[in-house]
Amino acid sequence: MSFHEGYVSDRVIASKNNYNPMRDTFNATADLIFNPDADILNIGIAQNDLMTDILKEKVSASLSFDPTKDFGYGDPHGSRKLRGLVAELMNRNFKPKIPLSVDHLLTTTGAGAAVFFLTLGITNPGDSVLVISPYYGNFDSDVCTGSQVDNILFYPSATNDGDMTIDFNELEETFENAKVKDNKTIKAVLITNPHNPLGKCFSKDSLETVLKFASKHTLHVISDEVYGLSTYSHILDEKRKDPFISLLSLESVDQLIDPSLVHIIYGFSKDFCLNGFRVGFIIDQHNELLRQYLKSSALFSYISSIMDRLLRNMLEDTEWVDSFFTINRRRIADAYTFATNLLDKNGINYIPSEAGHFLMIDVTSHPKINSLDDEKALFVALLQENVYLAPGHIFHTRKPGYFRLTFTLDRQKIETGINKFIKALEQI
Repeated sequence: MSFHEGYVSDRVIASKNNYNPMRDTFNATADLIFNPDADILNIGIAQNDLMTDILKEKVSASLSFDPTKDFGYGDPHGSRKLRGLVAELMNRNFKPKIPLSVDHLLTTTGAGAAVFFLTLGITNPGDSVLVISPYYGNFDSDVCTGSQVDNILFYPSATNDGDMTIDFNELEETFENAKVKDNKTIKAVLITNPHNPLGKCFSKDSLETVLKFASKHTLHVISDEVYGLSTYSHILDEKRKDPFISLLSLESVDQLIDPSLVHIIYGFSKDFCLNGFRVGFIIDQHNELLRQYLKSSALFSYISSIMDRLLRNMLEDTEWVDSFFTINRRRIADAYTFATNLLDKNGINYIPSEAGHFLMIDVTSHPKINSLDDEKALFVALLQENVYLAPGHIFHTRKPGYFRLTFTLDRQKIETGINKFIKALEQI
């Protein structure tokens, strides 16, 4: 008698067969990079440790519990108070054309869950999402796991993985190739702005190009803006403007696209340096039917009543919140300067960044890095030195030799990590 291995659904098979290099890398190294007791220098996961002193005090002061209210289920969408405070936060900082209200936001257990539930709400099994590439590797899970949806990669440049200038005709070519050659049905475009892993921001022209293209084909646009308040290039050079432009702030959105097709992702992991709190948001101002669906799916993505109350207590102190972002940006800018000075001193190339917690080291021209196997060999050599540095292929870079370095860490860790990277590079 023969048995079917696993007795699983088609969704499981589709998820298993989906190419997911970040998942594969994390699975192979999980005991090291996700184990707080592991003896490894982690300079590859996007985490900002620069604000720990300030957060420790504020979180401790904000943590409270009301037994008359917090034993209950609470609101699966996030309390109205919490969503209202986040709406006020984004109104102050993202400058939306139409001010956000409490009903425009839904709370999820992290930004990844927000992408997942939004994907289920705007696609059908067998559809595809066009992702501006390279991209945050967990989109291979957030979009594709359990949805029977796949990602189609669009690179703004034919050869340069660091280019973020989007051309309408090239988008059209990718769309038509997917439709005609591969029989794909694209339903949405997904971007990260500020970009992960490049640490750059899209220009207004590129954002408007995406909207025009999406409008032509009636595609949804998802803009992941979780690093929106972690920009710093204008801190380093006061002559420059803040490079981040939220889709919410574009004056011309309703002239470029039906705004019911535009959705924003936000969360507390990055700008607030609270990765482990697992709180994200879907922002949708114009699609009432989609919001009704998302309210139903919120039942599967509750945040705890204690977390809801803690965050409300933090956000109610608007003076503290605004001061937090000012200090955070200054510290990120200083950390970026420290890391790039070390790289410059040692002759290591990198793609300059202007936002987020990381930059892309570029050793693509190194004579011993000519293939994906060479990149993986350097990654393994670093692990053997107890250093985790994110290899470029998990972000779907095409040329081997990119590594995403997180620099928003203790300076000794950064210096040690870069020195060990140089040593491993010399020995391959």
